[in-house]
Amino acid sequence: MTGTPPAPAPGWDALASTAGVERRTGLIWLSWLGFNRAAPVDVLLALLDLAETGFLYRGDLPAAVPDAAVVHPDHRVRREAAEVGRLSPEQWERLIAATPEPGLRDRFAELAAHRVAARRRGRGVGAPPGPDARPPATAAGIAAMAAEVPDVGPADRTVALWWVGALHGDGAAMRLLAASPKLLVRRSVARAPRLPADVAALLARDEDRAVRLFLAESCADAPAGMLLEIASWWSGSFSFPDCPRSHPNFPRAGLLRFAADPNPLLRALVLDDPEATGAHAERLAADPDPAVRRAAAADGRLSPATVSALTADPDPGVRRRARANPALPVPELVALLLDRTAAEDAVRNPAVPAAVMRRMLALATPHTGNAP
Repeated sequence: MTGTPPAPAPGWDALASTAGVERRTGLIWLSWLGFNRAAPVDVLLALLDLAETGFLYRGDLPAAVPDAAVVHPDHRVRREAAEVGRLSPEQWERLIAATPEPGLRDRFAELAAHRVAARRRGRGVGAPPGPDARPPATAAGIAAMAAEVPDVGPADRTVALWWVGALHGDGAAMRLLAASPKLLVRRSVARAPRLPADVAALLARDEDRAVRLFLAESCADAPAGMLLEIASWWSGSFSFPDCPRSHPNFPRAGLLRFAADPNPLLRALVLDDPEATGAHAERLAADPDPAVRRAAAADGRLSPATVSALTADPDPGVRRRARANPALPVPELVALLLDRTAAEDAVRNPAVPAAVMRRMLALATPHTGNAP
């Protein structure tokens, strides 16, 4: 960035100069500002120019950001874009063409081949044993191959069998394999992006939790009732952080009935109901279970006073979400931005205006030693 951004709007005056910004706080801003969903493209591109690349792991970046990363003059930015791997075939080609270093270019080409092949297989599907491997082509061949699959236990970690993944688009094959007594086969079918309704319904009743969870994570046809059942015992993972609540089939109407449910994971769902109000959010913000308060702390319908109180909650997860809640009063948000123990969360708050983000970049850049 060049020049000096205009002074912050009223309420943001504490960010008018470097005097009140500790070096470590400024570096925290640079590391985490890219994770603010309200950050405009110019701010994200400015972060790339400072070799700040962690936010490239976001799955919702504007297209202009990875487009710029793959041709960036700094090899560290290009390297991180490659490691993240969320690139289209065209972006991989541009990345390789923009890399003059022979060794690095070869590395990118290997990564590209691996990531493009993995994308075609689908998430959670294993690689075939070789380039000439082919799945069985007949019902008899499919049954025979399924019979040879080793047994696994419910606690075993698994990836989908490559040959089942290759047949994911074959409804008849999925119907046959979904009835297999082999757990690994059924788990492999559950990773299909689409399934016939009867196959999805069968897997949704599977006794194995992982089969049902994989269906929720991967299949657009996962039944609503199963998704709600999973929400009663699963709150997401690193790979699928919002599963099953983010699934399009997740049943949101009628969730108010769980307001007094003994299961805290079900009580936390109340705020997803279209008829939920600020009063429901306020009630959950005072819930004795931290899992419920975490859900409430991120809700924009809370009063500023309640959000402020939650920033001091005993549970760190509640505090993190409250610091990023746009209902937080501006003076308190500014104070948190200047507090290096809280800045990582506060800098993600979408209530931070774009002009203030640019001011923060200008204040923090001198701390990096590599200002553009």
